[in-house]
Amino acid sequence: MTDDVTDRPCPGGGKNWTVDIQGRPICPRCRRALSTVAGKGRTVQSTPKVPRHERPGRRKQPNEPR
Repeated sequence: MTDDVTDRPCPGGGKNWTVDIQGRPICPRCRRALSTVAGKGRTVQSTPKVPRHERPGRRKQPNEPR
């Protein structure tokens, strides 16, 4: 299969923001933070809808022991 998970956009793009338990805005589908999806310095007022962004990919490295 050539279609990788990171090649598809997140279905949360274009939707309204939701909030996490601390009250911070996050993407309603992938639960990524506003600063991660829209960029640092952005606010919900300046970015009322979730911008298009890629789905977070699976980790390429195996978990290392702590």
